[in-house]
Amino acid sequence: MNGWRQRPGSISRHKVGAGSVVAAATVVTSVIYSVILWAFVPTVEVPFNVEIYMLGYTGFVFFALFVTPLVGFVVGTAVWQWTLSSTSNPRRGALAGAVTALGTVLAVSILFSLLLATRELLGVIPALFASPVDAFVITTQGVVVYWSLFTSVMLVPLCALVGWVYQRRVPSGSQ
Repeated sequence: MNGWRQRPGSISRHKVGAGSVVAAATVVTSVIYSVILWAFVPTVEVPFNVEIYMLGYTGFVFFALFVTPLVGFVVGTAVWQWTLSSTSNPRRGALAGAVTALGTVLAVSILFSLLLATRELLGVIPALFASPVDAFVITTQGVVVYWSLFTSVMLVPLCALVGWVYQRRVPSGSQ
């Protein structure tokens, strides 16, 4: 049972714990963003196609709420696995947290764009975009402008703080 934990090259509990903490930070950030979005953005006037608006607005909000923690967990675990050693200090943990936040935001943006591009590639009716490439480019631009910038403002400092505290909390020999 404990043999897999002792293998060289396996992921330690510390790295998985770091991914879990980052996932929790992304949940907090996504919920705060959703509340701010629904509270301050009027949905009475739709500036363009209703299908695009509803799919982009509500679809991405729910996509971000469910996918961002999973992506944050995977990216956080990977960043902690590749960047931190047993002698890393809290500043390095803060840097790893900030890199994790930026990687998570970028990965979620690309995943949502790929989801809509795949929808267009499969020919689902009604078509929202002229081609899958248009779907990818327009969606990526929209997600970066309307989600990534605002979420990064909250997520990068939060993940840097969490990384600093998490790395400071762990004794240097137990990683």
